[in-house]
Amino acid sequence: MTITLTPRHTPLAVLRHELSLTSRLLADNALASFLPGLLFTAAACAHHNITGHARVPPLATSIVLFALYQYVFDTPNQATGAEEDRGNKPHRPIPSGMVTSRGLLRRFWCAMPLYTLLSWLTGTLAWVLLWQAIVISLNLIARPRHYLWVKPITMLAGTGAQLAAAWQLVAPLDAVAWHWVLILVVGFNLPLMFEDVRDMDGDARIGRRTLPLLIGHWPVRIWFALIMAALPLVLHIMLFAPTNAGPIATATCTLSTTALSWTAAVRALLLRHVKADRITYQLYTFTYAAALACGSVLL
Repeated sequence: MTITLTPRHTPLAVLRHELSLTSRLLADNALASFLPGLLFTAAACAHHNITGHARVPPLATSIVLFALYQYVFDTPNQATGAEEDRGNKPHRPIPSGMVTSRGLLRRFWCAMPLYTLLSWLTGTLAWVLLWQAIVISLNLIARPRHYLWVKPITMLAGTGAQLAAAWQLVAPLDAVAWHWVLILVVGFNLPLMFEDVRDMDGDARIGRRTLPLLIGHWPVRIWFALIMAALPLVLHIMLFAPTNAGPIATATCTLSTTALSWTAAVRALLLRHVKADRITYQLYTFTYAAALACGSVLL
């Protein structure tokens, strides 16, 4: 019996479909979920004077590890949040008809052992197991009504796990690494609830309990603006200034994070519609990425 593959089911077509699906799956959160790990690995290389071709292996490994970090989060998150995405993000794989919720969950369970194996080979297993437990708890166990308290705790732990793993790809975590991890994790998780202002319509549709839906968007906007206004000063005093970098490098890092952070703060108060809130949230993630990039300059 001869099996004939249709053009839709040839290996090349399947690969093309998976690449297209994955790009839609990861596009929205790549800046916040993938890039920070890669940037902190680069910072660890700078701190340990790993330069030139010697940087290629840890950075290449970081790319794969944190692509999987995001992939294993977004697959179950979008599989269980399809109803919200149909209203807020119709370009994602499920609303666009590329895959079903069951199909995304199959991909999730296939990626999990690959992610675990890579973490074991790279010495980051403890941090990856923590992230996997967080992903399952937040996306597959917790109910929408639990979101209010589960999301902040899991994101705090998950961000810490990501940065710790990123550094450990290069060397064991030392005092400098822990100092940067703790300041960045706490500092950038405090304003994270602004994400829920952006997603209020979709959250209300699925019965998710978020702070903006409970107390209104204005208190969250004001909180976000205050934290983002203070954050550059905190970063300068606690992270940038204590390094041995020259004054020009330190000033450049402080000014770049200040420009991004203050712009996000002003936008959150003055521009109050869904499209503007999405851009403001992206500016918040740019600020986080800029702070991590400063590690490569200052450490």
